[in-house]
This record gives sequence, structure tokens and C-alpha cells, in this order.
Amino acid sequence: MRNPTRRSRNIGKTQGGRVKNGRAEQKWSRLFPENKWNQISESKTAWQTFVENPSKDFYHPCSPSDYLSVLRRLPSRHTENVKGIILRRTPKRDLRLGIDAWRRYSCIIMNAFPSSNKLTYSCRQKESRVSFFKPFCDRWKEDNGSWVLEWEPEEVQRYYLYQVFLHEIGHIFDWSKTSQTKREKYADSFARDMAEFLGER
Repeated sequence: MRNPTRRSRNIGKTQGGRVKNGRAEQKWSRLFPENKWNQISESKTAWQTFVENPSKDFYHPCSPSDYLSVLRRLPSRHTENVKGIILRRTPKRDLRLGIDAWRRYSCIIMNAFPSSNKLTYSCRQKESRVSFFKPFCDRWKEDNGSWVLEWEPEEVQRYYLYQVFLHEIGHIFDWSKTSQTKREKYADSFARDMAEFLGER
């Protein structure tokens, strides 16, 4: 018997992802599928670097050599478990949520930054970000009810190297905490302390 319901091939798909076992999953790039992080993390080679095309509206503010330079300046006990640094094309979900980087196993994934060097926030979002961004950029402008933070390329580079990157190193170094809140608090503290250690804050 013919099913009278018109079906769509897109049923079950999610925006930018897939459904697996009834749950939405992020769609991984072909260059870096999900199991790639595990393979890199289990490798005996440390500090491997990979670069993905950031797309025309984004760029990678730091090169692999910039990140490796920071690693060399830090105490070895903090960096010995960093196996991979991936400069990745920013997923739409991360862009929407304002995520700059991720830790996957022993890999640090650095998202690309908008080529406009501008980040837009609502008034409520701005309140929670002013003090966070202040050591790196404090150039806010109002635009049609939203707030735009305008960066210089050098400021973006410092922010990525001495906040975002150090934060993710903190996640790799700290493996004992199970609470998400405690992990984030520790990683923020680690980034601040290491930036001061390096004389960059």
C-alpha cells in the first residue's frame, strides 16, 4: 500500500550535523573526523600541527609556529601532554555560540576568526564580556541595539595566544576535575597565571 504522506530526504537531519541514536551530532570535517583526535592523542609524537582552510570570511590569526613558540616558553610539565594543535575552519555552531577553541583528548582545536575583526553581542552578552576581553581589547561600539567589539589584528593574535590557547592547555594539564564549572574556572586561572609568567599580561 502506498504511503500517502509525502516524505522529505531531509527528515532526521540537523543544521550542520546528523542524528545518531536519536541524538543530534556535530558534522565533522572530512579532514578532521571525530576519531582523528583520538589517533593524534595516542601518537608518540607531541606538538603536531594541522591547518584547515578557514574560508573566505575568516582567517587564522596565529600560525603553527606562533603556538609552538608559546609552548617552548612554558614549563615542560604543562606542555608534554599536548599532542596536536589544529587550526580549524570555524563550524557554524561554534560561531553562533562564540566558541574560539576546543580541547579534544590531547588536541587543541583553534577556530578561525572573522576577517572583519569584529564580534557582535547583545547588551546582556556585553555585560559579561567587558572585563574578560579588557586585557586584550576594549573597543566597544553600539550598532542598532547591539554591541560590536572591534579588534586590531595584533590584539586578536595576543588574545588567541595568551588567553584562548593557554586556556586549552590548562584543560589538558588538569585531568582531575569532573565538574564542568571547576574545569572552566581552573583553565581561566591557568591562562591568567601562565600569561603573567610569560610577561604577556
